Amino acid sequence: MNFVNFLIGVTSFCLLLLLTHSASLSGGDEVRAPAPQCPTDGSCQLPTCHCASTTPPGGLFGPNVPQIVYLTFDDAVTIVNHPFYASALFNRKNPNGASISATFFITHEYSNYSLVHDLYRKGHEIALHSITHTTTTQYWANMNESVWNAEIIQQGEQASHFARFDRNLIRGMRAPFLQTGGNTMYRALSQGGLTWECSRPTYTYRKPGLWPYTNDFRSIQDCQIAPCPDEAFPGFWTVPMLDFIGDDGFPCAMVDECTPVPKTQQDTFSLLLRNFNDLYTTNRAPMGVFTHSAWLIGPVDRPEFAERMAGYLQFLDHLGSLPDVYMVSVSQALEWVKNPTGVADIDTFQPWAPKPEATNNCVFPRNCRYDNSTWERFMSACVPCPLNYPWVYNNLGVN
Repeated sequence: MNFVNFLIGVTSFCLLLLLTHSASLSGGDEVRAPAPQCPTDGSCQLPTCHCASTTPPGGLFGPNVPQIVYLTFDDAVTIVNHPFYASALFNRKNPNGASISATFFITHEYSNYSLVHDLYRKGHEIALHSITHTTTTQYWANMNESVWNAEIIQQGEQASHFARFDRNLIRGMRAPFLQTGGNTMYRALSQGGLTWECSRPTYTYRKPGLWPYTNDFRSIQDCQIAPCPDEAFPGFWTVPMLDFIGDDGFPCAMVDECTPVPKTQQDTFSLLLRNFNDLYTTNRAPMGVFTHSAWLIGPVDRPEFAERMAGYLQFLDHLGSLPDVYMVSVSQALEWVKNPTGVADIDTFQPWAPKPEATNNCVFPRNCRYDNSTWERFMSACVPCPLNYPWVYNNLGVN
């Protein structure tokens, strides 16, 4: 047993308990003036400012608005789910000939960073979902700025380091369990260099859908999971999670939360198509298919997983058959919102143009192992193994 690692493990566990307690004692948000209402004088203008609205940006309307679809997956990238990502996503094209791009909100623990690098290299977006993914929601609801910085901002340095890609390519995050931290979280994210977050569901503005907006002014979005921000954070984007409606009529922010859980290919396809058409036939606000790979990958003796996967792939095939639907990353979608371009001219829109595959900078992955008397952790990295297992407040494992 490595005694240093044993001490690190014990210290990390105690630190998490202490942070949860101290965060709850911090009192949450500082009291500041609420954001003013959106002005009517036209002073809030793209590409830097956009008020919350269900009206498509840029004066576009109807069939000239490309239907944006975000495909996102939460949690660790592993040897279990990466083969599915590769087979489902890597060979699909948008109508302009560019490869589609999904957004992966990764957690640190259990992530295989050589596989994270592979997703990045294939043109997919890596976003943040925390280092610890602590399951206590009050931890996230009440914690102070320094802990948000340790969990999220320092995770950006961690992910880009171990997966070997440019830190500046990480622009957004999703709060674990969609438990946002109100003004405190937004302050930490915006001051930490991120430009957007995608954690806030909306039922009120699902049909017609709410477009992404900056937080220069007061939002019209409903607050499903408090606390929600009410201060001004100029230039920082909220990407609303437009609720799905399950077959029982109840809303679900993540598709794997919809009930009843579909067990056949047809039921899965119908659930996805019905919610897609709610936007495609109205204001064409971006549609997010927000899920976890565990909804689609399961034991071979449970055929409903294979059925759901087949329904999901059938839905992607359907999207690929439509000439005005683009499956792009969240950051690519925001580039379009900043500079709206009609379907007729979309081939001139450079952020969505075909791009070559990035250079493989993870040719020799290292397999790292850490243990003590109570736990064992493995990590595959594109750089030499650090001395200690990377964790919160020791994001690179060097201390």
